[in-house]
Amino acid sequence: MASSGGDESPSPAKPVLLHGDLDLWVVEARLLPNMDMFSEHIRRCFASCGTASSCAPRQPPPNSRGVGEAGSRRHHHRRIITSDPYVTLSVAGAVVARTAVIPNSQEPRWDEQFFVPLAHRATLLDFQVKDNDTFGAQLIGTASVPAERVVAAVDEVEEWVPIVGTSGKTYKPRTALFIRYRFRPFAANPVYRRGIPGDPDQQGVKDSYFPLRHGGKVTLYQDAHVNEGDLPDVQLERGKKFEHNQCWEDICHAILEAHHMIYIVGWSIYDKVKLVREPSSSRTLPEGGELTLGELLKFKSQEGVRVCLLVWDDKTSHDKLFIKTGGVMGTHDEETRKFFKHSSVICVLSPRYASSKLSIFKQQVVGTLFTHHQKCVLVDTQASGNKRKVTAFIGGLDLCDGRYDTPQHRLFKDLDTVFENDFHNPTFSAQKDRDNHGMTCTVSLMDQLPMMS
Repeated sequence: MASSGGDESPSPAKPVLLHGDLDLWVVEARLLPNMDMFSEHIRRCFASCGTASSCAPRQPPPNSRGVGEAGSRRHHHRRIITSDPYVTLSVAGAVVARTAVIPNSQEPRWDEQFFVPLAHRATLLDFQVKDNDTFGAQLIGTASVPAERVVAAVDEVEEWVPIVGTSGKTYKPRTALFIRYRFRPFAANPVYRRGIPGDPDQQGVKDSYFPLRHGGKVTLYQDAHVNEGDLPDVQLERGKKFEHNQCWEDICHAILEAHHMIYIVGWSIYDKVKLVREPSSSRTLPEGGELTLGELLKFKSQEGVRVCLLVWDDKTSHDKLFIKTGGVMGTHDEETRKFFKHSSVICVLSPRYASSKLSIFKQQVVGTLFTHHQKCVLVDTQASGNKRKVTAFIGGLDLCDGRYDTPQHRLFKDLDTVFENDFHNPTFSAQKDRDNHGMTCTVSLMDQLPMMS
C-alpha cells in the first residue's frame, strides 16, 4: 500500500484522461473551521442576556438529579454549534460522489466507499468539503489531488490532503481530509476488453440489480411513427437490412395484447392522445386500436389487466373547487388524474421529492422546479410457447400532445387530420378556428424563406 503526505511541494498539474474505475474511500477530516460561528455568537448573546436578567441563580428542585458540583456542571453544559460537514467529489466540473452529512462536528468521520466509473479529461480531483446549512451549503474548503497522480498510482493510495479555504490559504497546518483510492484503467479491466459475451463466468454487468438473462431483444426507433418509404434502407452485417419500426403503433399493439400488466411512467401522460393515426398497411389494427390512450387503458383494465400510471405532479397545476390552472408546463396531469378517477385504472401523481440531506429551502425548490423525467411503458407480451415476457418501451417520447411526429417533420400539412386537436407550439397558442387568410400568410412567408437565406 502506498502512502503520501500532504506536506509535499505540489508540482504543476497536467490534464490527463481518466478512463477507468475509481475505488474511493472518504474516511475522515480533522480540524475543520467552525462555519456556524455567527449562529454560536447569537446563541451566546441570548444566553448571556437571559442570565443577566435573573436576580438570583435558580435553585434546583430538591428531587433534581443535578444536585452537587458534578451534576450542576452537567446541568449547565451547552452544546457548541459548529459545522455540519459533508464532502463532494468533482471531476471536470461534474459531481460524481457525495457523502452523508455529519451534524455538528469539526472532526467528522464518514468511512464511506464509492465506486466511480470515469471518462473525464481533468487536471484535478476536487474534494469539496461543505457545511450543510438551512438555506443551502457553504463551502468550507477544497482538497485537490492531481489527476496525473491518480493515474500513475499502481497500488492503493492513502493520504491526508490539505484543505484549502476559499481565500486560497489553509485554515490550519493540519486541517486536512483523509482519503484512500485505487484507480483501475479501462485497458487493465478484462471485463471491458472481452465484453459480456466473453466473460467465462457469465456474470453480465457487475454491480447491477439484475442478473444476466438470455433471449433479450432490443428494437430501435427514430420517431413516434415512420411511414413506409420515409427512410432509406440501412444495410447491416451479413447482408441483413435494418427494419424501421413504428414506435407508437408497436406500443398500441403491445397494450392491446397485454394479459397481466400495463405500467406507464411519464413526465406527461395525456389521456386524449391517439397512438395510431397512420396505420401500416402490413399490419392489421386490433379491436380498440382506434381509441385514445385513456379509453384504451380503461378498456384493458375492464378486461382484468392491472393498469398503473405514475405521472409527474406539476405543483403549479390545480383542479380543486374554484381553483383550476393548467400549470406552467402544461402536462395535463390534473386532467389525466380526473379522467381515470372512479375507474379501475390506478393513476398516481407523484411530485419530485428532494433528498432529506438537503435543506428545507432546497427541498421546496427541488419539488417545484425539478421533475420526474422517466418515460417507460412496461407490458407483458407473448414469449415462446405459453410463456409471457416483459417488454419495456423506454426513451425520450412522452405519451402526450405534441409528441407524434414522423421523419417528414410536417409543419403545416395534415393539421386537420393526423394532427387534429394535437397542435402544440409553445410560441403560438392553438386556435381551433383557423381561417384561410392565416394559412395563406403562412404559406407566403414560407415561400419567401429561400430568398431570405
